[in-house]
Amino acid sequence: MHNMSIHNRGCQSPRQPNVRQRMHAYEKIRTEMLQRISQQVWPAGSSLPHEEQLAEEFGVARGTVRRAMEQLVDQGLLERKRKAGTKVAARNAHSSTLTIPVVRREVTDSGAEYGYSLLSARKGGRPLDRSGYFAGAPLLHICCLHLSDGRPYQLEDRLINLAVVPEAEVQDFSEISPNEWLLQKVPYSSVCTTLKAEAADAKQSRHLQIAQHSPVFVIERQTRLDKQQVTLVRMSHPAAGFSIITQTNWIDIPDPE
Repeated sequence: MHNMSIHNRGCQSPRQPNVRQRMHAYEKIRTEMLQRISQQVWPAGSSLPHEEQLAEEFGVARGTVRRAMEQLVDQGLLERKRKAGTKVAARNAHSSTLTIPVVRREVTDSGAEYGYSLLSARKGGRPLDRSGYFAGAPLLHICCLHLSDGRPYQLEDRLINLAVVPEAEVQDFSEISPNEWLLQKVPYSSVCTTLKAEAADAKQSRHLQIAQHSPVFVIERQTRLDKQQVTLVRMSHPAAGFSIITQTNWIDIPDPE
């Protein structure tokens, strides 16, 4: 059985700050803004109150509010436009920047018919968090299967941090995959992805309908919102017929005249 853990040193959780360290006023405001965005008090595409209103609410100068906003703009969570004010960044634009694909679109874009089946969804899953990525937070453990022309395409095995995404506990994932729902509903500021080849364990072989120990291609991805861990997922694919295509655009340098 493969544990839900990240072995790539580049994907380790950031060190938690010393709680005794004094938090600056703008950091407190940024944290509160992140909470409002993640809990959809300020949903994607919505306009934020004016700086003057927020400054009055938080009891600080406008410059302090502006500094907190600028950090969230730099993270791609807010968009500032002249005369239009400040808005929460649209999920599709943000996810496109960080290149988390919607599995359903991967399948349909290949010309195949997409299918989906929820295998299980239960609160818990802490024993699977062997790396301590979620630091003891309440978790939702979801397993589901994505199909391509009726054949298993991907086994999605996911942990969601309910402290950051509490609405996931009551969401019906029999109608929409957690992959697609999270991309629609939950903002994120950083993504770390690990690609690996494995031999299929009993669970993978059963759901992917392949022989045990057959090669599988696994994508592990962890997603954060600032310093908050949002989700950790293992996506397993039968190695036969699966591929990843990347493209690099080179800059054309004109010949000297």
